Amino acid sequence: MKKYAFILIVVSVLVAIVSCEDENRTQISSDYPSDYDINYGLFHVYQYDEVNINGIDLAKKFDFFETFRLTLHYTDNKISAVTFSNGDVPFSPYSYEIPAGKVDAYLNTSVLPNELRLTESDKLIAYYVNGEFSIPFKLDCPSLDYKYTFKSINQ
Repeated sequence: MKKYAFILIVVSVLVAIVSCEDENRTQISSDYPSDYDINYGLFHVYQYDEVNINGIDLAKKFDFFETFRLTLHYTDNKISAVTFSNGDVPFSPYSYEIPAGKVDAYLNTSVLPNELRLTESDKLIAYYVNGEFSIPFKLDCPSLDYKYTFKSINQ
């Protein structure tokens, strides 16, 4: 009886291994578009200091944060460009001028955390960590740090 149980286990493992190598399981459906856009809105706006090391979420405290938008444009299933809209936010998280309109960009996956960068100037736009984009920044107060995190608003 033990011999038959062992043979059944070996046969089951071999069938599982063979079925896992099916090429159709790893191919993207031909119906899935390779060029598309994903719109992101601010999900959290964290403020950090020495006392609040986990951050205080300011996103719901100021209505103007709802107008910030980041759109990623994909070509051949890879990030190819980005579009910014600072909306009504009275400050920029960047120390440089935010380019207007659609600007070429890429996701640098050779570093951790992954970096979303502008193609021409190689300036850092955002980090990609744990499935979300984030932008750390500082304002006038040197003891406070801030970070935007984004969520997809495509419905």
